[in-house]
Amino acid sequence: MSKRRVLAISSDLDQLRRIVASLERAGAVVDAARSVHSIAADLVSHRYVFAGIDAGDRTALAYLLSKLRASAHVTVVTEQAPLEDLFHYLEDERVNHVVVGDALDEGVCITASKLLSGDLFGIEKYLPADAQVQYLRLHDFEGRSRAIDTVLAYAESARFRRQTRTAIGQVCEELLMNALYDAPVDEQGRQIFADVDPHARVGIGSPRPVSIRYAATEDQFAIAVRDRFGRLAKSTILAYIDKCLRATSAEEQIDRKTYGAGLGLYMVANATATYVVNVAHDVATEVVCTFDRTPRTPLRQVGVFVHPFGAELLRPMTQSGALDEPAAPAGSEGNAAATQERG
Repeated sequence: MSKRRVLAISSDLDQLRRIVASLERAGAVVDAARSVHSIAADLVSHRYVFAGIDAGDRTALAYLLSKLRASAHVTVVTEQAPLEDLFHYLEDERVNHVVVGDALDEGVCITASKLLSGDLFGIEKYLPADAQVQYLRLHDFEGRSRAIDTVLAYAESARFRRQTRTAIGQVCEELLMNALYDAPVDEQGRQIFADVDPHARVGIGSPRPVSIRYAATEDQFAIAVRDRFGRLAKSTILAYIDKCLRATSAEEQIDRKTYGAGLGLYMVANATATYVVNVAHDVATEVVCTFDRTPRTPLRQVGVFVHPFGAELLRPMTQSGALDEPAAPAGSEGNAAATQERG
């Protein structure tokens, strides 16, 4: 079967037409079905599936997943999804993307384009073609502070509301701290700063540079933070956010380990309109977030894109921070390195 052939499913005819149109814009050859319960036997072998799921209908998704092969990549398209439902969809290792509500057209097109091309990295994919992208590079806590000040000054000059700027600042701080002090690992895959007190970290630089790109448009503000380690796993994100969703108090939400406070990832998910993670194993992790100019709407696009030779990043990590199965296939280094940021 052609690797550009994609299956679109929705019982809502208008939604199905929009999904198909968006997939075709991305260059896909589309097969369509009106129901997860009526998929022809020859269609369940598709690698890429975009499924319209009614809000909260976990039964339909479970049925669909029971029919698809283990290597399928499923994108859920739904009209609405509270944070708990949204991250519940992602629990199956085949569901790595959710597009909600008004984000359908662009969200489906961008997601499909990245999956079909393998070109995962870059904030530009979430911006108009004429958007001016700014760039900063840093190595330490002091550089992080200067970067946040610069980004917030830019957001203010672009006339974003104070409430939105506050959210941008909080997310920048979380993502930059993660990139500087949670992402770095040694040759054995152990986190370098795992046992370093957070107060002591401020005087230590990251062994590899961190970059942040940002841009303002008429409708949104976008940021992308990139580290040079490529170790963030989908399972880690889900575990932290699930812990916060199930917590009955602030005390339960905060992870008491020296590193990796899960409350930060939960805050990012609550503060942004788009939350997308791009990973090339042992090369780079890039987190892309967008913020609406108008009063904030709930998270409507989430995804974890993993370089083809980094599929092990979808598996859980051990307590030491190493992957259960760390080795990438032989010969993958050259392909993954192509995604590494130049300079």
